Amino acid sequence: MTKNQKLIAVTTIREGDKYSPIERMRAEVFLDTAENLRVFGIPCIAVFEDCSDEYIRTVSDLGVVVTQQSKPGMSNARREALRVSFDHYPEATHCLWLEPEKPGIPRFASGLVKRMLESNAALGLFNRLSMKSYPSEQAYYYLFCRAVASRLVGFDLDYAFGPMILTRESIPFFLDYSDEYGGLWDSILIPRLRVIKSGLVVVTRDIRFSNDPRMTEMESGNPSIILKRIRQLNNVVPSLIEEWQGSKV
Repeated sequence: MTKNQKLIAVTTIREGDKYSPIERMRAEVFLDTAENLRVFGIPCIAVFEDCSDEYIRTVSDLGVVVTQQSKPGMSNARREALRVSFDHYPEATHCLWLEPEKPGIPRFASGLVKRMLESNAALGLFNRLSMKSYPSEQAYYYLFCRAVASRLVGFDLDYAFGPMILTRESIPFFLDYSDEYGGLWDSILIPRLRVIKSGLVVVTRDIRFSNDPRMTEMESGNPSIILKRIRQLNNVVPSLIEEWQGSKV
């Protein structure tokens, strides 16, 4: 292994309905994410569903290790991906979780790993410095979640932003999560709160991340995506408050 291969990346991919422009665009953008991971020397494992053989061959040619999802559902896919990551790369020490449509993230990974090593941290999270690259409705969703979470936990926490870096200490919190809040976006967010409450060291790093412009153009003002943001708020914010305070809201 090279020194960078102690860091691995893991995600889930879906080519999806050929009549869904957003799903097709997300699948296309992942090819750039995979290429950037390769440029930065970060091996990647992806759990996939609903992908054509041609797409999987293209992804594999970019160096991504692919494995088919065995159980349906967003949370199951994420846990499957995390479960196989360290098994496939037993010498890895850190695991970068990212969504497939975020080709801008790989360049920030090594800096967060460095900060984690300096602090002996079990979990590393990214805080974005700007929301200007996002559709306004998506930016407001992220900012609202961030304001609520930061007030509750006592430090600036870009709570709803998915990418993070896990270690062997923190990954069991994600694998053991049993979908108490629905098994949607909570499946990667609630375990973070449990790591924080456990007393393990958690660090953050400010990054100048920009949303992929193709995704911004595709999703801006899209009614189905606006409704998705509402569903996200209804999953993420109540579960955040209930989990942190230990009582239903």
